This record gives sequence, structure tokens and C-alpha cells, in this order.
Amino acid sequence: MSQIHIVVDSTAQISREMAEMYPNLHSVSLKVRLGDREWPEDELSAVELFKIAKDKKLHPQTSQPAPGDFVAICKPLIDAGKEIIIITVSGGLSGTAQGAKSVAKMLDEERIHVIDSGTTSVGIVQMAKTALTMAASGIAVRYIVEKVHAMVEATHTFILVDTLEYLYKGGRIGGAAALFGTILQIRPVLYLLDGKVAVMDKVRTKQRAVTRILEELKKYQDLEYISVCTIDNPRDDQGIIGRVREMYPENQVLPATLGSVLGAHLGPGAMGIVFQKKI
Repeated sequence: MSQIHIVVDSTAQISREMAEMYPNLHSVSLKVRLGDREWPEDELSAVELFKIAKDKKLHPQTSQPAPGDFVAICKPLIDAGKEIIIITVSGGLSGTAQGAKSVAKMLDEERIHVIDSGTTSVGIVQMAKTALTMAASGIAVRYIVEKVHAMVEATHTFILVDTLEYLYKGGRIGGAAALFGTILQIRPVLYLLDGKVAVMDKVRTKQRAVTRILEELKKYQDLEYISVCTIDNPRDDQGIIGRVREMYPENQVLPATLGSVLGAHLGPGAMGIVFQKKI
């Protein structure tokens, strides 16, 4: 068994193939809730969540992993003398990183290294893959941690939403802004700034929003990867995947599906672009 283990959270949406490939890769699940019923994120897709929410006329809520969820994975590894790197969804979106840090402090801060990814989804996956590859090559944990931190600084996340309702109910915008935006059909173009949701621009249509986000993307060259993340992958009703591939013919464009936790905060039809500059 590898001496270094990587733990991610469920917003990464680790594939079954990747989980089977790396026995030293682990995932801790956030949870989604509708009324009095709760699911681990991995057990309910965003599409299924929206269907149930619509049928029951309930707004979804989310919660971070319980400390015991991290303990269940980390304590046996620490007892076995292993090193652990935990890579979490942005601290500006969830308290998962803080929860992981509290568990590290309780178990062994010297051997549990918690990294706030500043992003989510494919961003976490790429950081985990790099860490796993370096661990398999026998590289010391401190160098792996340094590399992942460098990836965090080089990673950017853009977000488009179809509706302001979920941002409002999740506390991201005020009621007046939500009402005004809905009446005028304003679509905010968002991005993560220091891990928190910020507004890049406000436009009137989804087509203009896509164009605006691609204009911003053009400012970045020499990229390590680009990913287009959607709620209902491979839905691409604005042709954005093809347009990104035309912009970056030398780069692989990775389609990805956003999970139910991000879906609960962003709403149906939301999509994101996650990319990393070369280090």
C-alpha cells in the first residue's frame, strides 16, 4: 500500500475508473437535503435532485461532511503510519476545508495536510491526479503539497447560471437583486476570486453570457488543461465545448458533470469552465 494517501470531497465527482485505479485515493461525501430527507452527494445526481425538488416543491440545501466522515478514513491510515493529503472544495463555497483542518488537528497535524483547492470539480481531480502520480514516483509529501499549492494558484473557475433563484436562496445575492435580475432576465457571469463567488459581468441572454465568458478565457494562453462542466453532461446547447476546442486546438478539453451539491447552489442549466495555467 502506498505511503501517501489522497482524500478529496464529493464535489470532485471522481470517476469509478479513477477510484479503481488508485487504491490510495479516497472521497468524503457532502450531503444534499430536501425537506427532511438527506442523501450523500454521490447517491443523487443534480438532474435527479432538480426533479425531486420540482415534484415536491422544495428548495435543496447542502451540508459539509461531518468530522466523523473524515475520521473514518484518516484514523486507520494515521494508525498505519501513512501520510495524508486532503484536497477540498473552495473554502469560499463550503466549510469542508475547515472541517478537515479540525480533524487534522485532532489526529495528527504533522501527517495530515489539508489543501483548499480554491475551486471544485475537475480542478480538484487534476490536483489529485498530480498528487497520486508524484506519490507513485516516490516523491516526498512536502514536495507534493508544494506542487498542489502551485496548481491552486494557477487554477481559474468561471461560472454561468440560468437563474438567480438558487444564488438568492443560497445567500449569494440579495432579494432585491434577485427580483430585479429576474424581471430584466439578467444573467450574471461569475468567477471564483480567492475561492469566493464574484461577479465578472451582467448580460441579458445566455448567448451573450457564453460569448462574454469566452472573451475572458481568451486572455489566458499556455494552459495545462481546460474543462467545461455542465449539470447534464454532455449537454452543450450553446456549442461552448466546440468553441473552446477551436480556441485551444492544442489543448484537450475535458467535459465534466457537476454534482448535486453545486447544482443546489447554482440551479438547473448552470455550467462552469475550470482551467489551469501551466506552471
